[in-house]
Amino acid sequence: MPDSIYDIKDAADYLGVKPVTVKYHLYVVRDLVPDRYIGRSPCFSQETLDAFQERKRPPGRPSKPK
Repeated sequence: MPDSIYDIKDAADYLGVKPVTVKYHLYVVRDLVPDRYIGRSPCFSQETLDAFQERKRPPGRPSKPK
């Protein structure tokens, strides 16, 4: 069975963020690299999205050191 392939909207649903956030990490920060392109649309595998989610920093401000 082939791996699941996600476009930007599906990747956003899988990661629990908005599509604009996926585009931000794809085009501005460049820490999300697509596995392939179908036409001009980037596509991601589930493994790529899982690895991205593991290394992404958590939301919010860092806590102050004590």
